[in-house]
Amino acid sequence: MTFPRLAIALLLSIALAACQTAPPAPAVQAPPGIVYAGSDGSSLANAVVIQTELKGGAGVRSEYVWLAQRYPGYKRKVQALLHQNGKAYDRLDITTADGRELSVYFDITSFFGKF
Repeated sequence: MTFPRLAIALLLSIALAACQTAPPAPAVQAPPGIVYAGSDGSSLANAVVIQTELKGGAGVRSEYVWLAQRYPGYKRKVQALLHQNGKAYDRLDITTADGRELSVYFDITSFFGKF
């Protein structure tokens, strides 16, 4: 193989590797009485929906369970309550174990204000 062909083959293999999708995120095991639905929490439109009839702090604790399973070793920075289109959301700003800064959104409508 000549040098230009080798260079093209190398560039093609690098491009193909870059196009591969990331492996799917690990499944998250919900605590008793909690059901996780929705998406990956990357935005309000993709919020993790927490469905529960439990009262008290079980819903909020389930947010931390989800984060600990999805992002082991994460550090919580800020938590904010948001309202949009008649729904309640929690936004948790975190730092992952590998140093990424993320905002993760949870739809908490099913338990918000029920104590």
